Amino acid sequence: MQALRWAASPLGRFAARHLAVAGVWSFVALAFAVATTSADVAAQPAYSATFVEQTAPSFLEPKTTAPVSITMRNTGTVTWSRDSLDVYLATQEPQDNFYWCIQGNRYLGIEGNRVVLPHDVAPNEEVTFEFLVKPLACRFAAYSPLRFRMLSALHGTFGDETPDPGVVVSTAALFVSQQVPTAVPAGASILATVTYQNTSPFTWEPGDYTLEDMQATGIPVWGVPPVALPASVAPGDSVTFEFYITAPAKAGTYNFQWQMQSAAGAPFGDFSPATSVAVVAGVLPNYQGLWWNAPAESEAGWGINFAHQGDTIFATWFTYDATGKASWVTLTASIVVTGVYSGRLATYTGPPFNSVPFNPLRVKGTPIGTGTLTFTDENTGTFAYTINGVTQTVQTKNIVRQAFGPLPTCSFGVITDLTQAYNYQDLWWAAPAGSESGWGVNLAHQGDTIFATWFTYDLDGTPVWLSATAPKAAAGTYGGTLYRTTGPAFNAVPFLPAAVVRTEVGTATFTFTDGNTGTFAYKIGGVTQSKAITRQVFQAPGTVCQ
Repeated sequence: MQALRWAASPLGRFAARHLAVAGVWSFVALAFAVATTSADVAAQPAYSATFVEQTAPSFLEPKTTAPVSITMRNTGTVTWSRDSLDVYLATQEPQDNFYWCIQGNRYLGIEGNRVVLPHDVAPNEEVTFEFLVKPLACRFAAYSPLRFRMLSALHGTFGDETPDPGVVVSTAALFVSQQVPTAVPAGASILATVTYQNTSPFTWEPGDYTLEDMQATGIPVWGVPPVALPASVAPGDSVTFEFYITAPAKAGTYNFQWQMQSAAGAPFGDFSPATSVAVVAGVLPNYQGLWWNAPAESEAGWGINFAHQGDTIFATWFTYDATGKASWVTLTASIVVTGVYSGRLATYTGPPFNSVPFNPLRVKGTPIGTGTLTFTDENTGTFAYTINGVTQTVQTKNIVRQAFGPLPTCSFGVITDLTQAYNYQDLWWAAPAGSESGWGVNLAHQGDTIFATWFTYDLDGTPVWLSATAPKAAAGTYGGTLYRTTGPAFNAVPFLPAAVVRTEVGTATFTFTDGNTGTFAYKIGGVTQSKAITRQVFQAPGTVCQ
């Protein structure tokens, strides 16, 4: 009763009002505190992560292993536990994709799309994931950038997604082309080429890469050590490895396939296509090519070209007449015994080189003597000749092959499809074959250079020859300056090379669409002409040099 009376008194009512106000403020304070705590919780959820840093390669070949490092910070309130198998670093875009094929990180028997925690990570601690990727090794073909995000098996992805480092996944060495004959003589040394394009973002340097024979057995069959990179190769540029293979001594079919290798012995880029090459035994020596006086250069200024097919050599001898004018003589020589060929020497007259059309019926041949070729091996021999006239000339010249580059190996009948040849050393004439019989051009092809001797007719119809050294200008194209030459007469003793004079008269260009088809374009003074040419085959299937 006393308490009730006090509450009803003025003092009691005043105190009640104040207590009520105090209660309101206490409630407001309590509500504010609760709201503040809730805001803090919302700003710092149980699962959150912030990206810190990463390292990744800028370029990577498909199915090649490379290290990646990513550091994340636990900005949530829950410790990430390794043993719980709940929290991982997972690939993104799309989530859990297998494009990068993460190596050595298994969870529940699965590998390729997640990285396991290396240790427990408390709130506000950092963790560095160090792992290996091997793009496209998990058969996931759709492209995905190298991006990751933390993943809880129970709560889903959370926190920052790592930035895309822009890793380029591409073949570092893209195969472009290769040249190797379809058939080669047993034991022969044959020029081959393999071309690759640098599709990586960095320059290849000599000493860093080689080209190596890739056999299924692991045992090289072509007798070639690793082929060194010949020069620096900038991104986007191509490089051609040129090298000589030695064919096995045993006949059979062998694989030709190559791949680049790093200095550490790691495979680098594409394989070249596996190509079958037939090795043929029992191939006879062949003397096709350009020869001159021995020792080499002792009588520079004249020479003799051999087109050797089967048991016959057709020779064109480039020399000088009694007045010193460039002139040519032919020798059709049949085999007498092994290594000896003999036949008739003849000289010709015909329509001038600039005749349109060239009429082969106007070509007239005159026998002038005999000649004999005797070979001691494939690179040395003698040329003995007798030329009848007012005074008979009998001479013998020691001869050797004229080498201005790597000498090719020539063989008759080994390759039957002449279009497959990529060395053009041979006797060529106007196409279609026989359409302008009476003139021709001998091509001595060594490395990236062709030396051409063109036998034709002067404006007065007498025989004349011109020559050109034609370096390779592009694939299948060779060009150079055309020269006319004067020198000592064919029977001069001694023959003095210092008396040989070359005069520039024009240009010559040879363009080939395949091993048996081309054009011979020339400009002499005001005369510009282009002739379709093909190999002159007088005994099928012809001779191919390699």
